Amino acid sequence: MNSSNNLKSGQNALTMQVLILAVVIVIIACIGLFIQKSSTSTIFNKSFKNYQRSTALLKDINSVTTNIYKIKNMVASGQDSQEIKKVSDQQLQTMAKDVDIVKQALESDLADEQKKFYQAISDNMTAYQQATQQVIRLAPQGTGAAYLSVSDEKREAITQLLTQLLEYESGVGEEAYNSSGTIFYIVVAVLIILLGACAVLIPSFIKKMVAASVVEPLEETSGVLREYASGKYSRSLTWEADDAIGDLVQSVNALRSKMSASPAPAQKAAEPAAAPAEEKGKSLSDMVKKTPEPAKDGTKAASPAKKAIDKLQDI
Repeated sequence: MNSSNNLKSGQNALTMQVLILAVVIVIIACIGLFIQKSSTSTIFNKSFKNYQRSTALLKDINSVTTNIYKIKNMVASGQDSQEIKKVSDQQLQTMAKDVDIVKQALESDLADEQKKFYQAISDNMTAYQQATQQVIRLAPQGTGAAYLSVSDEKREAITQLLTQLLEYESGVGEEAYNSSGTIFYIVVAVLIILLGACAVLIPSFIKKMVAASVVEPLEETSGVLREYASGKYSRSLTWEADDAIGDLVQSVNALRSKMSASPAPAQKAAEPAAAPAEEKGKSLSDMVKKTPEPAKDGTKAASPAKKAIDKLQDI
């Protein structure tokens, strides 16, 4: 018997095998979660935020253009100069903010295609800002029509570039979303396959452990006991592990020692010799009551009682 395949070692081996499967599943699940997190961050930071920034720039450009014409109408209708200055300052601040946004975008981690768009937007934005500032400055005097024409031209160019950029960023976001979905389904499929493998492997591991640590030792013990039953005591069992199988082996070895040390059963004692045929039929009363004949030589015969007692002693 191989005591290295004892119950404790079998349990430890089974635990280790199940633990390895669990660790593999956890690692794959963690990898999938990290990939999903990375994909989500990519979608949010490089797609959604970029799309949001481009949308805000487009909205500001259209708003500034609309307010420039509003300022001209306010001047033409003779509205309060303080109100006109307030609206004008708001447009100048908006344009300065947009120029800074474009510069920051160029300095950030953008794809090459996005950088091309932002570089063109930056060039047109600078010209648009200069032309718009002149329009706002000259609006109270009723002049600046030439600068307004340049402002409209640059605004149209910026709007076209931002529209194209939004289409590009929308496509990038959709691609990142589709990639994230594909990775998600791949991870789910791998986890399902691993769970199916666990459903097959774990019972196999249990069966192997039971066969090596329980069934095989019991079969060998059963064979040795059959030999003992037939009178053969040459084989003994060896099992060094301190477990239930070890207790059984010790009991079997103790039984072997006891049975091999016992002497063979003694033959039946011989039957006592049979009494002479002629005496079998005699009863005690016959021996006592029968009167002996006198001796021919004239000697006195022994008394019947004495003869009976002597006969009993002989028996």
